[in-house]
Amino acid sequence: MTIIGHPAIAYPPFIKVSSLQEIAHTQAAQILWFDPMQCDKDTGYTLANHCCKYQVPYAVRVNNITDLLIYANLQAKYLIVHFEDSLQDAMQYQKIIEHYLLDCKLLYPIKNDAQIQKVAKCGIDGVIFKQVLGNI
Repeated sequence: MTIIGHPAIAYPPFIKVSSLQEIAHTQAAQILWFDPMQCDKDTGYTLANHCCKYQVPYAVRVNNITDLLIYANLQAKYLIVHFEDSLQDAMQYQKIIEHYLLDCKLLYPIKNDAQIQKVAKCGIDGVIFKQVLGNI
């Protein structure tokens, strides 16, 4: 299980972006992330296509199966479950990722250590502490 954001485990910084211009100001060791719900879908697809084309590792928040499949095909490294989605939704997403042998990891956002065990028991690829993503 991947755990991102725990103080005992090193992880790359996650940098939120919302435009191609912002990507130009990031460093290679950073993981870019964006939320298509906070911009129009075309912008999300543009960012993902750019990252895919230039092999920039990125994470994207997904809130439905269609987005999950599209961004997985655009080579997202991480798919972040939308904070309003339940653990049951995340389990459904995880089954799809495993069924189609997708190369991305599903991350469930958590607030504290106590939630790690619950998410692990559901078989989700990993967790990401909400503070890693900043003000979500």
